[in-house]
Amino acid sequence: MSTLPPQITTCTAPDGRRLALRYFAPQETPRATVVLLHGIVSHSGWYHVSGEYLAERGYDVYALDRRGSGLNMEGRGDVDRWQTWIDDVVAVCETHRQRGPVVLLGISWGGKLAPAVARYRPDLLAGFGMICPGIYARQQPGLAKRLALVASGRLGIHERRVTVPLQNPALFTESPKWQEYIRHDPLTLRQVTMRFAREDHKLTRYARQSPPYIYTPSLLMLAGRDRMVRNRRTLRYLSRIAAEDKTLLEYHSAAHTLEFEPDPLPFFADLADWVARVIERRKV
Repeated sequence: MSTLPPQITTCTAPDGRRLALRYFAPQETPRATVVLLHGIVSHSGWYHVSGEYLAERGYDVYALDRRGSGLNMEGRGDVDRWQTWIDDVVAVCETHRQRGPVVLLGISWGGKLAPAVARYRPDLLAGFGMICPGIYARQQPGLAKRLALVASGRLGIHERRVTVPLQNPALFTESPKWQEYIRHDPLTLRQVTMRFAREDHKLTRYARQSPPYIYTPSLLMLAGRDRMVRNRRTLRYLSRIAAEDKTLLEYHSAAHTLEFEPDPLPFFADLADWVARVIERRKV
């Protein structure tokens, strides 16, 4: 069993940017590599327990901090173009796939990025998971805000900051302990640039159009008490994915961040079981 704390390491993105990762190492020879993607305001440090759980079961686990988020202080809350987010994840997967198959797990906003990567580079992945994904989020901008984003691009307004509309910790979890953690977490992302917001909208559109092009084994995990994700629309999204191997797991009494449930062990165990299954199928 792994008892070591995660190692802070880096990966070089295609544009030369150094991106921080938390690496959870198994004590034995790794069975495969798991790459974790966090949400829009969170960072890899939120998912310490699940990373450790998967490492204890024999996986190399790399939890990437998105550029401008978490431990990545350069260009805070900004991105040049939405494809850069995909390129960053591809770089991590390519760097570590020599040690075995790669499984990509996206949580919340990261659950929107994961299917985009699965569409763009299916050759890299043995499987991908969407954990309470933000593909159809309740907090998506309405028509007026979308028009304002388009206008801001035409006017050259890129660096102006806007507050991420997810400031209430109760949206993430019903646990007072974890609400307090989110409220005072110095690495939580509170604001993004107008450019980030525009590129995020483009990523959403690409992810929503991706199901017919995805043949990679797919996992969807949903929380029944989720206040951020439109679960019914997300279920329809899974049904449109072209892959034959699709798994749905629902936690009816859980809130958005499964990691922060009073007893997250059933979620961790289900996740580890699914990863093991897709890895074994890859070997056949």
